[in-house]
Amino acid sequence: MAARAQAVARTRQQIIDAAAHRVRVGPEPVTLRDIAARAGVSRATIYRHFGSITDLLDGVAADLLARADYGRLLAALELPDPVDALRQVIMAGTGIWAADPALVRNLTGLARLQPEALPVIAQLERGRLAAMEHLAGRLHRAGRLRRDLTPARAVDLLLVSTAFAAWDELVTGRGRSPAAATAAVTDLAVRAVVTVP
Repeated sequence: MAARAQAVARTRQQIIDAAAHRVRVGPEPVTLRDIAARAGVSRATIYRHFGSITDLLDGVAADLLARADYGRLLAALELPDPVDALRQVIMAGTGIWAADPALVRNLTGLARLQPEALPVIAQLERGRLAAMEHLAGRLHRAGRLRRDLTPARAVDLLLVSTAFAAWDELVTGRGRSPAAATAAVTDLAVRAVVTVP
């Protein structure tokens, strides 16, 4: 039984790796034929592991989060100091992007080309929104939110300043290192919403 479970897990990972490779190549629609050929499995095998292209792309996104230690971001949300929590959440989030920027960039682009990808990106963005709402609320309750901002307005500023496109523009457009782009995005977000004591 254990050997069979390991074989099933290996096949599932082969399919995820093949799909991730296909997305990294460019934001063109993902087809089961391409993935099956690259993974060395049949399309029926893919359907046994993933019921749809959306499920497969969700698996690709989940694999990236696992590889990039998404748990670090979740832990950062609850750090005692809300300003430190904001900084650490941004660093953990950009660390996910830095783990595989081509995959993130093209998966985001794919959502505009292939309807099956849209729910995956929408789910990731809902998670980012929830994190920013949580942080803005904590800053407000701690008296650390800029006095001229409502929590809702702070969320707007945080969403804009911490968007992947902003970080990616610094890395690809400005030639900044991922660490330098992270520092800039973090600085911008903190300055946008946090009151100076």
